Amino acid sequence: MTRARFSMLAAALALTGAAPLPAPDPATPTAVPQRTLAFAAILAESPLPARDGRWPSLSDSAAWHAIAQATPQTRQDARWALAQSLIARARMADATGVLDTMRADDPALALTAAWQLANGVTLTALDRPAEALRALDTPLLDTHPEACAWRVRAAVAIHDVAGATRAMQCALPAITGRPRAAQRPFLLACADVALASGHPGDVARMLAALGDPDPAANLRRAHAARALGDGAGARLLLQRVEIGGTPAERAEATVALIEDRFATGDLDPTAADHALAKVAFWRGGAVERQALSLRWRIADARHDPRAALAAGATLFRYFDLGDQTAPTLLRLQKTLSETIDTAAEDRIGVAAGVFWDYRDLLPGGGEGETIAARLADRLAHAGLYARAADLLRFLLDRRPADAATGPLSIRVAELDLLADAPERSLRTLRAGQAIAFPDDIRARRRTIEAAALYRLGKVPEALALLDGAPGSAALRNDILWQKRDWAGFAAGNAAALPASRPLNAADQTAVLRQAVALSRTGNRAALAGLRARYGAGFAGLPSHDAFDFLTAPAATLDPAKADKAFAKLASLDAPLPLAELIR
Repeated sequence: MTRARFSMLAAALALTGAAPLPAPDPATPTAVPQRTLAFAAILAESPLPARDGRWPSLSDSAAWHAIAQATPQTRQDARWALAQSLIARARMADATGVLDTMRADDPALALTAAWQLANGVTLTALDRPAEALRALDTPLLDTHPEACAWRVRAAVAIHDVAGATRAMQCALPAITGRPRAAQRPFLLACADVALASGHPGDVARMLAALGDPDPAANLRRAHAARALGDGAGARLLLQRVEIGGTPAERAEATVALIEDRFATGDLDPTAADHALAKVAFWRGGAVERQALSLRWRIADARHDPRAALAAGATLFRYFDLGDQTAPTLLRLQKTLSETIDTAAEDRIGVAAGVFWDYRDLLPGGGEGETIAARLADRLAHAGLYARAADLLRFLLDRRPADAATGPLSIRVAELDLLADAPERSLRTLRAGQAIAFPDDIRARRRTIEAAALYRLGKVPEALALLDGAPGSAALRNDILWQKRDWAGFAAGNAAALPASRPLNAADQTAVLRQAVALSRTGNRAALAGLRARYGAGFAGLPSHDAFDFLTAPAATLDPAKADKAFAKLASLDAPLPLAELIR
């Protein structure tokens, strides 16, 4: 709507203070004619009611007397007269009951424009705007003033500014034709449209008929004054609303005053946040939406991402944000990712709590899983294995059960073991038993399952599971070492001994363990071979004394060196692959 047309409409609404049209005499009962035809057809052929906003009205006694005297052929006539009368007196819940009863007796009524108009009116008044707009969405009501008037109110309620603007011109006769008191909610809705569509200068004229003391009108006048640069006038109006408004109006005025003082620098972010915390809200209402938006801006000014997530996530979860839904989600996802990635090492547990509280905001696909995987790695590095496992299990549970979950299920099961939860590790693995994983994934899952069985004290079952499994020799050897099965360990570990070359810590551990096992079994010949093969490699290493003691001929053993040698052996006993999973 152009500025000129909007101004003309505002001028027309300003004239609503003129003497209203005479209302029908409620004491005069409406005659209910006898009907023989289907009432839906008759209603469809009749003129639509209330073009000027005035519904025909009866006294309760007259309406119920007509129903009591009605025959089956005239009962719907009498009900329709009662429904219209209830609408005229703003008894919308009662009117809805009558309309529903009429439709139950004759479903074809729901196809008539008159019944749809009445239904749309009651639904709007009962705060069901989306249903009301659907009821009023019929070609015969496109240019009907009463339908347009209620369409404005319903559209404003769901923040459909464009739809409300389109209906305003058509609604004018039904708004101005009402008694002055009945015009109020429609004029307030029109003022909301003017504010939302960038015409604050027209608000004062639109609300002229409501008078100066009206708190709801003063709220809108205040918003208009602020938009026009009149900060002092806006503050005065808002302060008046704080005195004389309803609880909801007072809360809205208080939030607007805090917002104004924050914007002008009268309140710093901390003071603004404390002031806002004292205001009571109603979940899902326009006041809370305004307050949450302000709280988000305050949190950004305070560089407090957790507070920003709390306010923004509440907006996203509980409010219909329309075309701002996607931008809001992207902004929240960015804040969530930055909060997790920039958390200090000693605050990584707190970052995990933030992730868990807002995991429903996580981006889909690979991006979200990457964020979670980075956080899980940091948790594991900090020794928080259970929290890391729970985090990755959340990803695993929301994935479809297919072969692509193989690596993730392995990581979750490993973390469960590291968290000393072998039963949970088994449940994780066995939940995917029916999936056809690739061979390398199946082998790795089998190895971890054996480690879990070992941790549960089921050593024979663990060894049986590892028997012949590819890549399981290291774990099998480590289990035999832990169980002090020296002969079995020596036989299995022999194949894992390193070549004669510079020995790293893991190589030294493998050789020294082999020497221990051979000495325990009394295999002096094998020990001699070990000494000949690796003696040069241990020369000059800190572990040389331990190697020399373990592999020396029995006749040359020096008991005095035993304590020192075994102390060095213990310090070099680095875990072999997967060993940490069975300890």
